[in-house]
Amino acid sequence: MQEKVRSAGELAFIGVIIQLAGLLLGGLATLAGFIVELIAIKRLSEAFNNPAIWRNALNAVITAIVGTVVLIASIFALLLGSPLLLKPMNPHLYPLLSIGIAATFVVVYVFVLLSGRYYRNLYNELANSSGISEFRDAAKWTWLGVLLFIVIVGAILVLVGRIFALLGYNRLKEWKPPQQT
Repeated sequence: MQEKVRSAGELAFIGVIIQLAGLLLGGLATLAGFIVELIAIKRLSEAFNNPAIWRNALNAVITAIVGTVVLIASIFALLLGSPLLLKPMNPHLYPLLSIGIAATFVVVYVFVLLSGRYYRNLYNELANSSGISEFRDAAKWTWLGVLLFIVIVGAILVLVGRIFALLGYNRLKEWKPPQQT
């Protein structure tokens, strides 16, 4: 168990590093990092015999993917469905376009909240199973960042949460099971 946790921690650490580098390099690196981290989380879930870790990770990723698809579809619907591209827009349609944009933001924010909740639960489960407090900090900062995501500071707080997760994964590389008494 100890070696499985350590190797999964190292793999997750590498995955988060790739994700953070992907913020600078572009989308494919970020996607690759998420996949690597997801593989590591599956291994951690099995090593700790805690299926809630994997379930929360999977739900977070699925919710994020669905939210991204909804965002892209909404943007295309707003652009292709509006007469802005073809001719000057009828002033009577401005309120309708504003409602469409506002509805898109609200729906996407709901997906961000749901995904963030699953990430919070994932990190709390990792903290409970491993005894590593950085995962609890990652849960707290990720959740706070998600709640404030409408304001740009929320994205920075989510990044702080990812850094705490990185620190937690780094500590897993030296993890030892608690002593039984």
